[in-house]
Amino acid sequence: MRYRTIPRTDIHASSICLGTASIGSTLNEADSFKMLDTFVDLGGNFLDTSLNYADWQCEIKSVSEKTIGKWMKLRQNRNRIVVGTKGGCPKPAEGRFFRLSREELEHDLQKSLSNLQVSTIDLYWLHRDDPSRAVSEMIDFLHEQVIAGKIRSFGCSNWSVKRIEEARAYSEAAGKYGFCANQMMWSLAEPNPDGISDKTLAVMDQATKKYHETYDLAAVPFSSQAGGFFGRALSRSELEKAKPSLGKYFNDVNFGRLERVREIAGEIGAAPSAVALAVLFAQPYAVYPIIGSRTTEQLADSCAAGQLRLEERTARYIETGE
Repeated sequence: MRYRTIPRTDIHASSICLGTASIGSTLNEADSFKMLDTFVDLGGNFLDTSLNYADWQCEIKSVSEKTIGKWMKLRQNRNRIVVGTKGGCPKPAEGRFFRLSREELEHDLQKSLSNLQVSTIDLYWLHRDDPSRAVSEMIDFLHEQVIAGKIRSFGCSNWSVKRIEEARAYSEAAGKYGFCANQMMWSLAEPNPDGISDKTLAVMDQATKKYHETYDLAAVPFSSQAGGFFGRALSRSELEKAKPSLGKYFNDVNFGRLERVREIAGEIGAAPSAVALAVLFAQPYAVYPIIGSRTTEQLADSCAAGQLRLEERTARYIETGE
């Protein structure tokens, strides 16, 4: 597993980040601990969770954070783990999708610190943006939390490039800490626009890539494996029949990339899923894909990408066929 320091921070994180929405919910506690232990054994140290994981399917609220907190305490490994969690979480069921006031952020942050059983969170994310709210309010609050020692650094999730730039310009002018990283939906497979039901999700595009390159902003993409699109040894017709849930990725561009991923995987003796992830690393800025695994076998395949790097021409061939 390769490691890379997140620019403008002292956080030395594994190049693969483990998504933990299933920890403590879909995976029971024993299986969750096994998954987390295996990730560490494979060289990983970067975890991505959220205050609201997985409230939509579990009676225990914030079960992901609570399970991770219990695991770190039992393993006594807090100083070796990079924990990122999200606040300002939407609560549509309560009629409050945007929750980014100072009071709401303070509430969420204190809850996460308690759930994780830590005094400091390594990387704190704003789960969404509220375009009607001045970025200065949120930057001021987060800056204060860094000074207070409650968080080490902070980033944004599902923000537009325009708003990220507003935040960067304000933090720089005010002499305050700014976003060190950005989370967006991004994988080698480009989703069909009409296949994304949640219109508040930000999807990686050329403008966003250019912004990351210009300002050396770290990218921590979710859905980086396109729901397993590249991990199944099926023909196009078989895949369309077996996994209709992947329909948002069914287009000629992605099936062409799938063919070339399998071609390169065969040439270098790597899993296709690892090759697809490795394409994301072929950028001039730091990238830490968030992976999701149901089994430790899947986890091992995905973590293999943590040390796999492709030549720029190979990555370009996979993406474009040229």
